[in-house]
Amino acid sequence: MNDIKYYANCVRYALHKRGIMEDDFENSGLRFYQRRVANPLTIFKTFKKGGIVVPSVVSSLFKSNDAVSVATVLLDVSEDQKHVVLYNPFTNQEEEYLTTDYLESWKDAQGECTTAFEKDETYNPKFLDLKHVELPDFMDELCEAIAENAHDTWAWERQSEGWTYGPVRDDENLQTPDMVPYAELPDSERQYDRVMAFDTLRLLIALGYKIEKRD
Repeated sequence: MNDIKYYANCVRYALHKRGIMEDDFENSGLRFYQRRVANPLTIFKTFKKGGIVVPSVVSSLFKSNDAVSVATVLLDVSEDQKHVVLYNPFTNQEEEYLTTDYLESWKDAQGECTTAFEKDETYNPKFLDLKHVELPDFMDELCEAIAENAHDTWAWERQSEGWTYGPVRDDENLQTPDMVPYAELPDSERQYDRVMAFDTLRLLIALGYKIEKRD
């Protein structure tokens, strides 16, 4: 995860807000995840489920003159999801913002986010830490091809179950707005497949494989 201004302060604020008198997630007793989130609306579900959400946004959201990536804390979501309450790291205050403004700012900050939950002993996934693995620039095209293929595979499987396009997700009638070609997806949705593609290539390199393109 990239360095984000005020991240440590935001984590401390979020923990203390929950009555956990620690200054970082490492000592909090919670399980936490640092990653890019594909669909920003998923963090609303994370919050409703009781998770701590510390996303990054562009500082201009808080009327800062600098356009840099800063951390914040999601503290509340209105019932109609039109407003959110965020921790303002500049003023140390809790403030309400339009959800549209927040999501746009979060998108501009590349959707980085830390989430934390109570520990779940039923399943503790084990995986390689791939943050240190760097991919050469020429793999960007390969990652995009893998991401597009993953979406097409997903869409084919959903169509085989009877899913069709609909303007909003409707599980009862098997409709989803994601039933469109990859190029027509919102960038936030394409990012989900990109993360999978990048991590797959990083895993191959971490395991000692070499990827070359034939002439």
